[in-house]
Parts: sequence; structure tokens; C-alpha cells
Amino acid sequence: MADNSIQVVEFREAEQLRAWQDFHLSTMPQLISSMHLCQAVFAMLDTGLLDRLHNGQHRPEDGLLDDLDERMGPGFLRYLVIRGVLEERPGGVFLTRLGELLTSDVSLARLGIYVGAYGPVTSRMSDLLAGRVTYGKDVDRNGGPLGEHCAKLFAIFHTPVVLAAMRGRGVSRILDVGCGGGQLLVDACLRDEDLTGVGLDISPEAVEVARELARRAGVDSRVEFAVADGFAPETWPDSAFTADGLCSVSALHEHFRDGEQAVVDILDTYATVLPEQKILLVGEPEMLYVDSENHDDFFLVHLLSGQGLPRDRSAWLSVFEKTRLQCRRIYSRPGAGPRICFYDLAPRLP
Repeated sequence: MADNSIQVVEFREAEQLRAWQDFHLSTMPQLISSMHLCQAVFAMLDTGLLDRLHNGQHRPEDGLLDDLDERMGPGFLRYLVIRGVLEERPGGVFLTRLGELLTSDVSLARLGIYVGAYGPVTSRMSDLLAGRVTYGKDVDRNGGPLGEHCAKLFAIFHTPVVLAAMRGRGVSRILDVGCGGGQLLVDACLRDEDLTGVGLDISPEAVEVARELARRAGVDSRVEFAVADGFAPETWPDSAFTADGLCSVSALHEHFRDGEQAVVDILDTYATVLPEQKILLVGEPEMLYVDSENHDDFFLVHLLSGQGLPRDRSAWLSVFEKTRLQCRRIYSRPGAGPRICFYDLAPRLP
């Protein structure tokens, strides 16, 4: 019961109120809250809390807070309830509709790229900008989560585009240069039982992951993976030259760091060593300098990590004009992340 004998004194001065109103009008409170909510949703995934909720563990006595600090766990649940991610019901805490949307496959993959993969880079932004540390030496992105989350997004948004482009040219065997963990080839073969493929990646670890993925998916008899430099055909196995369609996704733009001619030389090499290819499909993120759909964030992480910046389609068409290849068609899927343009290339006719 309130003690009415206690006097409450509130200070409301114009200068103080204006400063606080200005703070709210700046949207900084929302920015701070969004930053922490991103970290909290990522922690739900990283600590296994989200999996336990999906598995029907909704109360601490059900094991919901297993592996969490016993003092912090209950408070973390309360924070998630305050933010509308969880709600209390009979039987424990459950994801709200907002919580379901924040933890969808697409949302978690996008979050994983910026927090899990590029978090180590953006957290050192001041040091990178001031030259106190160097990307690739003192600071690096986390390649494991980057590959995992990009593969998930690619399967959802872009694998159907690749298949449509390849089918349109009558391709039966795809060569995927820079295949990473093999998701594209495995997913493509699962969707088209007549398709086979060869994947190349310079990382032995990535190739092992790809082989295991193909084995688990039951398509290991139709795809093979080899350690090779996708941009150096002299390192390729003979089987790579049996493919009738080449695919390179989100890799070529990084060579812009060595100048535009470096990209032109790579494309000319493909035209020379693969003269009979039905299609050379180059998929590259399209850089849009706008503050929507995380295009601005995409630009920032590429800037900080010293990668060659992706370009828009007009800039790519200008590059292709300097090569021995011609662009016959552009495939795109607006409303996908990252937004990727696929360029259907072929050697120029004499």
C-alpha cells in the first residue's frame, strides 16, 4: 500500500525536456533497441534456446534454460517477453507471431550473415577505418556461418533461377566454380533427376563438407567435388571439362580489388578453355546504394572487409563488352536477399 506521506518531487525544466525529446526524435532509442534485439535473437539460436522451444520445452523445469546461466536465463526470458518475441501462456512461454517471423529460416539466415559472419568485422569498425587493424590479418569474417547462411538463402531464392537458366540452354552437367559447401549442385540435382555436376573449391574443408552433403542427400553418384582454383583452369580435374554449363556465383566481384582487367582476364580464360559451353552463368550481387532491404548494410560489410565491391548490372555489362563473351540474357529475382543478377554468357561469334 502506497505511503501518501512521502513527497514526490519531479523536475521538469524546458532545457532538460527538450534534450530528452530530441533524443527520442533522433530515433536513437529504436536503434539501440534494434541492436540488442538482433543480438538476443542470435543468442536464442546460438545457445539452443530456440531449438528447445521448437521441441516443446516451454518451462525451466522442462529443460528450457538448460546450458544457460542460472541467474541470467530467467531474466533473458523476461526480456524476450518484454520485446514481444515470447509470450506467457498456461504451460510456459511460447513464440509470438513476431517471434515466429523473427526466427524464420530467411530471417535467421540474414541475421546470421550480419551478426555471425560479419559481426567480428563490424565490431572493429573504428579500428579498421583508422587503420589500426587490417582485414584478413587482424580481423576476418567468419567463413563457416557465412557459407551456411548464404547457402540457405540461395536454396530458397536463387537455385530455381539457376535451374531455369540451365534448362533453357539444354544443360545436363553443371560445373560450379567456387562451389563452397556444395549446396547449389546438391539442391539442383535433388530438383532435377537428369542433372549431374562437378563442383570446384579451393578449400579442402569446403569440399569435404560438399561431399558429405551429397552423400547424405543421396546424389553422390551424380555429383563430384574436387579441390581446385575455380579461376585457374590448369588446376581443374579432367571431369570439369565434361560439363556443358558453367556457373559462378558471388565470387567474381572480389577480383575487382585487383582491377577491372583481372575480371576481364578471368572471363576471357573461361571463353578460351570452354569454347563449347552452352552457357557460362555468372551470378553476382547487384549493389544498390539505397537504405532499404539491407542494401546499405551489404555495401558497408564489403567496404570494411576490403572486398571488391559488387556492381550494378550496367557496370557488369560494360565489363562483359571488354571480354570475348557476349551477354545474351539477364535473370533476376527482385525481392530476394541478397539480390543477385545472373548473366547468361557465351563466347562471341566470329
